Order: sequence, then C-alpha cells, then structure tokens
Amino acid sequence: MTDPVLIPGSRAALRDWTPADIEALRRWIVPPEQGVHKWQLFDGPFYARWTAEGANGWCDGLLRRAHDGDWPAVREHLAVVDSATGRFVGQVSWYWEERPTEESADGTALLPWRRLGLAIYDPSDWSAGYGTEALALWTDYLFRTADGDRLDYATWSGNAGMCRIGAKLGFTEEARFRKARKVRGELYDAVVYGVLREEWEARRAG
Repeated sequence: MTDPVLIPGSRAALRDWTPADIEALRRWIVPPEQGVHKWQLFDGPFYARWTAEGANGWCDGLLRRAHDGDWPAVREHLAVVDSATGRFVGQVSWYWEERPTEESADGTALLPWRRLGLAIYDPSDWSAGYGTEALALWTDYLFRTADGDRLDYATWSGNAGMCRIGAKLGFTEEARFRKARKVRGELYDAVVYGVLREEWEARRAG
C-alpha cells in the first residue's frame, strides 16, 4: 500500500479513487440504453466504445484496488474532483507511447515516453476550468514523480476544448496529420501537443 495521493488546486483537485468516484465514473462510461453520452462525441470518437460488460469490469477492478490501496508508486490515473465539494468531475491518465529499454553499450535506448489522457464527463463542467487545471496538476505530478523528459497528448481538431487547453498550458503543437480522422462523415486533423520538462519547469517558475 502506498501513501494516498491528493493534489489540490484552486478549482480542480486530483486524488486516488474513492468508491463514490468509481460509482460516478460507472454512470458515465457504461453505455446508455439509447445513443451515447455527449462526452463520447469528442473523446476519441473514432475508437471502439466501452461495452457495458467492459465498463462494469473496469469499475469493479477499480473498486477492489481502492479497497486494498493497491496503487503503483507513480499513479497511472487519478480522479478529478471539484476542490470545494469533492464532487467527481472526470479523470486524468497516462499510457506508454513507448516503453523504455535499458541503454545499450553504444548509448542507444528507448526513452520513457508517456502520453496523457483527460476526460471531463458532464457537459455542464466543460469550459469551467476543470480540464485546464487538472492537466496542469497532472503534468506537475508526473514531472515530479516519474522519469522522462517529455509528456504529450493526442487529440483531433474537432475537439476544440482539448486544443485550447494545450495552448493555455504552453504545450507545443508538435504534429498535425491533416484529414486523418473521420468523424460523423467529416474529415478532421489528428493533433499532438507536447511539452518538455525544461519548458514546463521554466514556465512554472516564471
């Protein structure tokens, strides 16, 4: 069992999952009987969606881990909650874009390359500052606790909110793959925003 993580901000806070957070998450990721949740129209709509079985299985696994305090030293995901009320808002996460390898004799190695994720589920919470602050806190946390000299996230040009967050936080638009995503019959660009450790530290110090 590791020490609990709670990262406060002025609007949003990040914390280890509680049973209440997980049940709130379940309501947002289990498919509705008709249609889709609105957040799913913007968060990777070109990827396969959760099935009810898969979503419930994920939440049940989170409940077991929350009960046991079974979290890795560097968290892979945290709940995003309202700082004042503790109300569940969304989640932050990361995954390996490329797993690191040991350095060879000639100095060749794959470096730690983490790609970030962010989801704010209720449309009434969009454009309220939760996403921007949550991603800033998450970036701070990972540069403080994990190795690697860069972090990035991938989105698409139809997700204007995620594109704005990158610009607000000083991430650089590092790649734009034109007309790479087809969403509801329209073509959009795939976009990657990234930041280097030294850039982030200099920006935060300033």
